Amino acid sequence: MKFNKTISILLLTAQSLLSNAESVTFKVLAVNGTPILNIGGKQYQMELDPDREPLYKVKVDVDSFPVKYNYILDNGNGNAEAEQFERVRNEGEKALNEFFNRSITVKEHPLLPKAFESFEYYVPSKLYDDTHVSTILIECDPTILQQMYSDTENKEIKAEAKVTYASPYGVRKFNQAVLSLSGQSTRSVPKLSYTLKNLKDENNKELFDRSTVKLRAEHMDPSYLRDKLYGDVLNSLGVPAAQNKLTRVFINKEPIGLFDISDDIPSGRYLRETFNKGEKYPADVINPIFKADYCPSCPIGITYGDLGYYGDDVTNPMYAIYTYKGDDETTENNVHVQQELIPLLKEINDYGNGTASEMSLDIDSFLKYMAMEFVSGGIDNYWVKPGNYYVFKDLTKNKWYFHDADFHFSFGVGGEPDALLNTSLAQYPPIFDEGVTKARGPLDAIRSHPENEEKFKKIMERLLSTALHPEVFNARLESLAALIREDAQWDMTLPRVNGAATIDADIKFTPEDFETHVTSDQPVGIDMYPIKYFLNNRISSLTTELGIQVPAAHVEDIGVVENPSQAKNDSNSSSAVETISYSVLSSFIVLFITLILY
Repeated sequence: MKFNKTISILLLTAQSLLSNAESVTFKVLAVNGTPILNIGGKQYQMELDPDREPLYKVKVDVDSFPVKYNYILDNGNGNAEAEQFERVRNEGEKALNEFFNRSITVKEHPLLPKAFESFEYYVPSKLYDDTHVSTILIECDPTILQQMYSDTENKEIKAEAKVTYASPYGVRKFNQAVLSLSGQSTRSVPKLSYTLKNLKDENNKELFDRSTVKLRAEHMDPSYLRDKLYGDVLNSLGVPAAQNKLTRVFINKEPIGLFDISDDIPSGRYLRETFNKGEKYPADVINPIFKADYCPSCPIGITYGDLGYYGDDVTNPMYAIYTYKGDDETTENNVHVQQELIPLLKEINDYGNGTASEMSLDIDSFLKYMAMEFVSGGIDNYWVKPGNYYVFKDLTKNKWYFHDADFHFSFGVGGEPDALLNTSLAQYPPIFDEGVTKARGPLDAIRSHPENEEKFKKIMERLLSTALHPEVFNARLESLAALIREDAQWDMTLPRVNGAATIDADIKFTPEDFETHVTSDQPVGIDMYPIKYFLNNRISSLTTELGIQVPAAHVEDIGVVENPSQAKNDSNSSSAVETISYSVLSSFIVLFITLILY
């Protein structure tokens, strides 16, 4: 009896000692320096995870929850920087990859209601989970990188690169990537944009079904969010749309800034994920895709991509603005324009003049793009300055698709926002360049049919009651702004890499500019307006002109645009709960001793 009593006391003591402590893992991403975990003044050195650099980890015994803590970064030269905010971990929470000096790791945003059903051939990519700001680290030859920065117009300069993609849920490595500059006029601005290609790991696995992405600098937008919000609304409209989200970028461990990571539209992987449910096209199918630009000051004269038909002579200057971007590298651009694009333009023309009752260009998606261009004041897009778009033909469906692109000049930024706001739908677009007419081939042809004009107006009415309803749109804007606020402020402190910038060299936004553009509904500024102010005024004028009303509450009758969460079923995730409870361990000890005794 005395022996059994002693064992009982030991068991109770073990349970008492073990049940109140848990071994909890803390993880933080730190690009430069070594982080230290600080819990109530007690500090724990963190160790680098060699397979997931720059991820640091440490396990500590925790007596009770919630745990209040922060990180300190030791930069190795005797200086240390401590986070000036308090983090909180509750019992059972996942050990996410936090980022040093960023108080928000994951934030769920209000979801936009669908204006129309999703594009039927599109497969979402988890890369564009926008509940967090990801981190991209690029390592490349510094000599080649400097050559890029010294000769930004040279599109042949490329660098082999090692790329690390880090999110709260995992770290992925791509050791044979290729880095280059991207853009056209943006090659002359202080903050450059980049392209990353060949994002495939040693198992030939891509970055969430993307092998090529753009890193867009968004240098002209103090909110950093216009491109992102525009894409969100396109998703609500159910049209093909390049996806995007915000990411931090470091090159050779130097901070470069906050960027918009976005799809590269001509990329074969993007096209099949968007237009073919992720399936490969047959080997003998080479789908044509063309990019259109806008150049009223070209040496050959005024030329722009209005998609008008100017006869069958491919040497007409108005055809010089179209560039073939497909996979056929053996045929000259003019041949592709002659054989594939001009027949489409003639078909559109015939539809407009009544000699054809239909055409192969998808009308519904085209009208949705145009509705969004008008409501958002997209000044650098097809309707106002014809360019910055693609036309793609899916040969397996015998259908052409218009595909809009590049939306940072919208919602009050770019050109003359007053002219955009004060030009009615009936008089649109305003003229900004002499010699550029208002004629827009497919838009004019489509709207010449009364049933299409009625459809066009219904699209805008539907849009204002769903995704662009101020109630839900503003809530999403404010939530996204809260997520990126610290990163936007960080970006504004960084030096720019292009020291020989000739465009927008004087643009230097401040945290106050950020706050104004994401919160104000007043007309602050002259050449750019806050997002809410522009949208409110556009809605007011449009509803008056069309004789429609915006409902008091937004409409959500066919669901919302879901976020493609990385937290769900990510096979490469490191987000599993890394908390081992000593109470569980004690249970096993008790069971083990009990079995021995009995």
